[in-house]
Amino acid sequence: MVGVRLALLPAPQPASAAASAATPTLRAVMATSVNVSVARYLVGVVALAIVVCSVVLTAVVVRRRVMPDWAGAPARLAESVIGTAVLIGVLEIIGTVGLFGLIPVVVAYAAVAAAAFRLLGAGRRIDSGRRPRRPDRLALVMLATAAISVVAVFAEWGAPTLKAYDLGVHVVDSMWYHLPWAASFAQTGQITPLRFTDVEFLTAFYPANAEMVHGLGIVLLARDTLTPVINFLWLGLAFLAAYCVGRARGVGAICVLGLALVMATPMIDLSQPGSADNDILGVYLVLASAALLLAAAPAEGTGARPSRGPYLLAAIAAGLAAGTKLTFLVSAVALSVGVVLLALRARQRGTAAAWVIAAFVAGGFWYVRNLIAVGNPLPWTSLGILATPAPPQQGHTTFAVAHYLFNGRILHRFFEPALASGLGRWWYAIVALALVGPLLCLLPRSRPVLRMLALVALASLVAYLFTPNSAMGPAGDPLGMSYNVRYAAPGLSLAFVLLPLASSLTGPRRRALLTAVLAAVFVATIAEQVLWPGKYVRGAVVVGAVAAVIAATAVMLRAGPLRLPRWRLAALPIAGVVVLAGAGAAAGYAWQRHYLRLRYAYRPGISHLSKVWELFRRIHHARVGLVGTYGSYFGYPLMGVDDSNTLLYVAAHGPHGSFTPIRSCRAWRAAVNAGHFQYLVTTPRRDFWDQNHLFPSPEDAWTITDPAAHVVYHRHALGQPIGVYRIRGRLDPAACR
Repeated sequence: MVGVRLALLPAPQPASAAASAATPTLRAVMATSVNVSVARYLVGVVALAIVVCSVVLTAVVVRRRVMPDWAGAPARLAESVIGTAVLIGVLEIIGTVGLFGLIPVVVAYAAVAAAAFRLLGAGRRIDSGRRPRRPDRLALVMLATAAISVVAVFAEWGAPTLKAYDLGVHVVDSMWYHLPWAASFAQTGQITPLRFTDVEFLTAFYPANAEMVHGLGIVLLARDTLTPVINFLWLGLAFLAAYCVGRARGVGAICVLGLALVMATPMIDLSQPGSADNDILGVYLVLASAALLLAAAPAEGTGARPSRGPYLLAAIAAGLAAGTKLTFLVSAVALSVGVVLLALRARQRGTAAAWVIAAFVAGGFWYVRNLIAVGNPLPWTSLGILATPAPPQQGHTTFAVAHYLFNGRILHRFFEPALASGLGRWWYAIVALALVGPLLCLLPRSRPVLRMLALVALASLVAYLFTPNSAMGPAGDPLGMSYNVRYAAPGLSLAFVLLPLASSLTGPRRRALLTAVLAAVFVATIAEQVLWPGKYVRGAVVVGAVAAVIAATAVMLRAGPLRLPRWRLAALPIAGVVVLAGAGAAAGYAWQRHYLRLRYAYRPGISHLSKVWELFRRIHHARVGLVGTYGSYFGYPLMGVDDSNTLLYVAAHGPHGSFTPIRSCRAWRAAVNAGHFQYLVTTPRRDFWDQNHLFPSPEDAWTITDPAAHVVYHRHALGQPIGVYRIRGRLDPAACR
């Protein structure tokens, strides 16, 4: 099983009497931690409505101005990319100047919408005169199959999402750095400072588009209530992008089925739903770029330039993907190289330059931040001349799968089980289809832009093999292979969406056969029991039922039973959104109270840190210092139930972004004094791959012997101490022995 969610540990050992007295009971925590006023909730709902409406209005106005003849699904996709760019771009601007707060955010989005409407007007819609043809029987079957697969994926994602609302987000990467960053953005109003959450990995330099969106949710509602459902939005937009890839060729439904297969795999299910992980946002943006690029490409042999609007939007989507996650950087760069080469081949230098500029503006923010802060946009490599952080950061586990390609023992013992764990029991079929699809698209009858996209998919798949950490773990023992199979998500998603476009798969019989094959592999993948935890199956069915209503409406609109006047056709989805939003807002307050009542409350068997999490549910607006890699991977709950605690990992800052453990008692106490901490949490050093094997960290002994450090909680886990200290005064470096 892919180990991206917090695995269960042995039940914590009993604490001392003093520690037990200091630890709040669940009933007391429930009574003191969920006091969110109705007024503040209503303010958040109104602010959220203003932001959403402003982004949607801006997107519609811009799309109607630059692409007035677009309608239907392609128009909605273009608007979604414009809206995503506006959403992220505004946060980058106001976060850079330290205004990432409730009032500045609402004012900024409203001002952007007002400016767009004033400068561009309401736009105009040019009727192309074309009407969608009524689908034949085979097309209806494919459409129904795709709709069922989408409903099944939403239902599958519903289970971990509901679990997150019962327990809190327990995906390791989300607790480690995604959510601490988001909460820090909301607390400080700034996004540019480097945020270190441990001393072993270079996470501080990662791009953070998705984290800003989660930070926006915290700013609006004063809690992280929206976090578990945000990835549902990106999932729906990814399906829209997949449909638009194949829509012009009549295979949009098969493209959706292909993406549903990838989204149903264990590697996605155990990391994306109910979490702040960002792979799904990158998948949506890469597929949107491909769909827009296919729509922008001129007819072969005409020598015409691509359509400007969708072409630039494709570049923006590629740039946003690069600014979301490092594993999508290769896909974005490969896509950019392919577009530039095609443009230069057609002697369209201006077109090539426009792509590069648009992609860089959309995706270069975090890399420019690194260049200014460290002197290197990619601190993971020196590129031969640039500075890099000092070791040990990410220096001993950054192996790639390619490192073991000729090691039969490793491939048999780790790589094959990793593929089975990440892709499901039919992993070999998924791998075969992922390779066959792009290869078929390379045949001579394919359009140049399709061949280029096929090469991008293959490059993304090959890049997975060479991606640092794809075989993460000690030398010769790559236990992280299963954890990081999801690094192949960009290539897999693009490969499966492109598969139905292959010229050798045209014709009713071949398309029917392809649909049957994809459906069979999909059913075998999504039927795995591990994806359907029994406690949440009923809730997952409810989520699926809601998705089914939406999917059925979309199918009927596409297939023809709902033939309505244009104004009613436009009003129908708007009315549906309004009704759903109103119902959600009405029920949201009670749902938020339910979430906050249970979020990171103590439950035996979850983690050795579970009682520490519970303790910090009633601590607010405190400066908290954390040390020990065991605690760093699960640090987010220390920020409190309202995300008001400032959480900082305590280590030594050095040149070029170095962040290393403190080596002496005197330096440790001086660093604690400089941090002005009110609480310190000391945890052991952890073997990342063996969570039941902890190593001693000296910081606990350096702290507990100082009179200014008062013990709030202290116990041992697997023989190593975990301590919570209330700091009352300055520690004495001179008293160190």
